[in-house]
Amino acid sequence: MNKPVIAIVGLGKMGETIVHHVKKTNHKLAVAVEIDLAKGIRALDKAGIRYGFVASVEEAKRVIDQEMTVLTDNVDIIFELEDVNVIIDATGNINAGAYIAWRSINKKKNIVMLNAELDATLGPILSVMATSSGIIYTGDIGDEPGAIMYYLFKPLRELGLEIIVAGKGKNNPLNVYATPTDLEENSKRLELNPRVLTSFVDGTKTMVEMTILSNATGFLPDVRGMHGPTASLSDLTRIYRLKSDGGILNRLHVVEYVIGIAPGVFVIATTDDEVIEKNLQYLKVGEGPNFLFYRPYHLPGSETLLSAVRAVTKHEAVIQPIGYLSETVAVAKRDLNPGEKIDGIGGYTVYGIIEKAKVASEEGFLPIGLSEGAVLKKSVRKGQIITFDDVELKDNLVYDLWRLQRKVFK
Repeated sequence: MNKPVIAIVGLGKMGETIVHHVKKTNHKLAVAVEIDLAKGIRALDKAGIRYGFVASVEEAKRVIDQEMTVLTDNVDIIFELEDVNVIIDATGNINAGAYIAWRSINKKKNIVMLNAELDATLGPILSVMATSSGIIYTGDIGDEPGAIMYYLFKPLRELGLEIIVAGKGKNNPLNVYATPTDLEENSKRLELNPRVLTSFVDGTKTMVEMTILSNATGFLPDVRGMHGPTASLSDLTRIYRLKSDGGILNRLHVVEYVIGIAPGVFVIATTDDEVIEKNLQYLKVGEGPNFLFYRPYHLPGSETLLSAVRAVTKHEAVIQPIGYLSETVAVAKRDLNPGEKIDGIGGYTVYGIIEKAKVASEEGFLPIGLSEGAVLKKSVRKGQIITFDDVELKDNLVYDLWRLQRKVFK
C-alpha cells in the first residue's frame, strides 16, 4: 500500500492545523510551502517539525534524504520531487490554486483542494483533467461539502434513501454588504484574515460551498441565492417541503443553507418503503415521511489529512464534481463606476450568489472566481449581478481553464 508523502501549500490557520495533525499521526510531511517564510518558520517550529529551508530542487532532495521537512517559498519545487504523491492546496487564492492544480495534474500528483474558492470556479474541469491523468482530485472531508457528501449523502443514498435536500448551517447572520473594514475587530479576535471573515459574513463562502456540493451531487439551488431561512433543527423537515405541501420549495433535490444550525451540516431524506419508514420512526429519527440527518460539526484543517490519506491509499475522492451544474456569480456591493477594478472575494466591491450554471451562461453572468482584477466598462448598480459585458478581463490561467470548462460541459 502506498503511503502519503504530503506537500502542503499555505500555512495559514488551516494549513498550520494540518501540519500539527500530520505530526501527531506520524505521516510524512515532505514539503511545506509558504510565501511568508517567517510564518512558515513559526508554524513548523510550533509543531516541533525538523525542517530545512531550501531554494532549489537539489537542496530539497538533500533535506528529504535527511528525514526532514522542506520549507520553501518556491511552489515549483514540489512538482519536481518524485516522492511527493499528494498536494494539499490550503492557499484560499484562486490564481495560486489554479496553478497548483494545473502543475499537479501535469506531474500526476494527487490533489486535495482545501481551496474552496478555486474548487467552485474550476472544480469540474480540473476533476476531468485529473481523472484523465490517472490521479485523484478531491475536496476536503472537513469542509461542509465534503462532510455532507462523505458522512451523510453517500451512505444514506447507498442505503436506498431518497435525499431531497442537502445543506449547511451558516455561522452568522447574512450581511451581503459587509466589508473588511466593518469586520476588522472581529477578524483580529478570531485570528482570521479580514477578507476571509468578510466572505463568511457576506455569504460568498456559503454560496461557494453549496456550488461545490451542487456540482458533486447534481442537486441545484431552488432559487437564485437559495432560500436560507432562519430556523432550528426541529423546523427543517417542515420548511423544506414543496410549496404544495406547505413548505418553501418549488422543487426537490436542492442545495440549501440555514441560519441557526451552524456549524452543522444536514440532509433531508425520504423513502417510499413502509418498513424502512417505520424503522426510522422506531429509531426516533423523526416522524416521517421526511427525515433529518444532521452532523453537528465539520472540521476543516483537522479532518483534511483524511482526504490526503484516502487519495493515496485508496485512490478515492471524498468529494469531486460529477458535472458543471452551478456557478457562484458576482453581485455589486455598492454602485460601481467605469474604470473601477473589482477586488474579488471578501473585498469591498462584490459578493457571490449561487445560480444554475445554465442560467448563468444564458444571462452572461460573471463568476465571482473570475472577478478579481476585472475592470468595469459600464456602471453597475448596488445589488446588480455583474455580466461579462460589464467588464474587461485579462487572459490568465484561471480564465483559460474556465473557458475550457464551459466548452467541455456545454
